[in-house]
Amino acid sequence: MAKAAAVLGVHLLDPARGAVRAGSLVRDADGGVVFTVAEDYLRDPDRPILSLSWFEPGSDERTRDRLASRGDKIGLHGSVPPWFAGLLPEGALRELVLSEMGPGDHDQFDVLTRLGADLPGAVFITPETAPPRSAGPLHLEKVKGFEAVRPDGVVKFSLAGIQLKFTANPDGERLTLPGRDDTGRCIIKVASDRYVGLPEAEYGAMTLAQMIGVHTATCRLVDRAAIDGVPEELLAHGEKVLVVDRFDRGAGAERIHIEDAGQIIGAIGERKYTMANTETVIHMISRFSTDRRADIIESVRRVVADVLLGNGDNHLKNWSFRFPAPGKVRLSPAYDIVPTVLFMPRDTLALRFVRTHQFETVDLHRFERVASFLKVDPKWFLREVRTCVERALDLWPKAAPELLGERWAATLLARLDTLRLVEEVRASAP
Repeated sequence: MAKAAAVLGVHLLDPARGAVRAGSLVRDADGGVVFTVAEDYLRDPDRPILSLSWFEPGSDERTRDRLASRGDKIGLHGSVPPWFAGLLPEGALRELVLSEMGPGDHDQFDVLTRLGADLPGAVFITPETAPPRSAGPLHLEKVKGFEAVRPDGVVKFSLAGIQLKFTANPDGERLTLPGRDDTGRCIIKVASDRYVGLPEAEYGAMTLAQMIGVHTATCRLVDRAAIDGVPEELLAHGEKVLVVDRFDRGAGAERIHIEDAGQIIGAIGERKYTMANTETVIHMISRFSTDRRADIIESVRRVVADVLLGNGDNHLKNWSFRFPAPGKVRLSPAYDIVPTVLFMPRDTLALRFVRTHQFETVDLHRFERVASFLKVDPKWFLREVRTCVERALDLWPKAAPELLGERWAATLLARLDTLRLVEEVRASAP
């Protein structure tokens, strides 16, 4: 079926410079979508980074070549190029968006048109031609000085991932969905009918990870009755929701750019589990972080936490970079740490780690291999691994029952005895 041709402007909301136009997304009548980088952005040596996939540290010439290349900036049949697809919701949230768009043949370009004024990070997408009817019921209003789309319905934002979630702002003791010309400063993750107690499990795991040194996003459990603006039927599967403060929004709701590892390498859909391994992610951190030492060792803590907690869903889109200031690139706070083994006892690591997906077979030697690959001192890695494991063994027996309840805590603590990493650390303790 022929599609309405349309053009979207792609901007970065830079805290220092305001809106910087990075280029345009054009859909033709056959559904082909092309991202073309703006000449002014291409020629600007001080351009804010849109994506690390199009950035070469230390070489503006090679950065310009990557930006100008068209190979990874094309989508077919209404699919947007992979980097932009990584901004869009999946799963339950996508289904809710499509239901609010109404009957019709809605593609990714339509969804991006509809939600472009409130995307992850500092990307801001506005229509430069009339919005296509296939983007569903919406209206235009002034946002950030642009004529931007304001959808009709509950979902006026995009958050990546398959779990049902909403953006919200604190309002006294309550949390409300963002109002006109606003963006949410926190994320509400609602309970699931399939995984009973998921908000409580994620909160517990995030807190336990923080106790062993992982830098986590700030989160808390809130009664569902404190949430305004979310339909009651979407809150009906549990008494608690998880509220996570957004690290891509500032205190005044200014937008801070982020992108995840899946976007950087173009991993869409299930390829977020298969297109790379943990070493690839750590190599990205080593290459791009402007505080390499701190962020590499943080990545080590996160791998240890995944093994100890049984987090089998730390895929490529759960590793993100944050751009807090011009010239600064940092690993973002950790998020979506879930003890998936409590729901799926046979679960394994989402990304292969030095040739294994099995939690039980991760050992000290594998961390040594990663250190050698990065050309850093293996003793530095192993010291941090041992410290994390020792903290867990010391602190979790008391904390886990309070956070997860006796049954889940007993399961989590008992599985520590099955892990080779724990066995080796215990054996080497003085």
